[in-house]
Amino acid sequence: MKFKLFLSTILLAMLPLLMMGQQPGPGPLKKESRERIEAQRIAFITQKLSLTPDEAAKFWPVYNEHKDELKDMRDDIDRPDLMNITDGEAAMIIEKHLQQEQIRLDMKKKLFSRLRTIIGPRKVLMLHAAEKEFNRELLRRANEYRKE
Repeated sequence: MKFKLFLSTILLAMLPLLMMGQQPGPGPLKKESRERIEAQRIAFITQKLSLTPDEAAKFWPVYNEHKDELKDMRDDIDRPDLMNITDGEAAMIIEKHLQQEQIRLDMKKKLFSRLRTIIGPRKVLMLHAAEKEFNRELLRRANEYRKE
């Protein structure tokens, strides 16, 4: 019963955010839009995983720490002009890319290991599916907005 009350409270708190205006126009996402999307992600994942209040209190700090680490990695990526680089530079970029993929894999292993003790292995698997579903829905909405 407490969980249903908790989930209802979260969903009701998110309702105004979900009902707010359309997606932003072309260009980088505004801070408000990123915050709105993140609030929707939190509500979506909490609901899909059926997190209890205790689980949610332990889950979100670990999950957010992981997301922040991934974001920091994305910020460090070089984006050279691929049409104007040498084969040697391309080989170095490939090696760096493979190293980053290994780091991401190691980070995911660490995340899953930590989350297994918080939400259990079944919900860890459900998390992966929920993230994919949320991202597909976000992409679908963005494509619909572009068509308008």
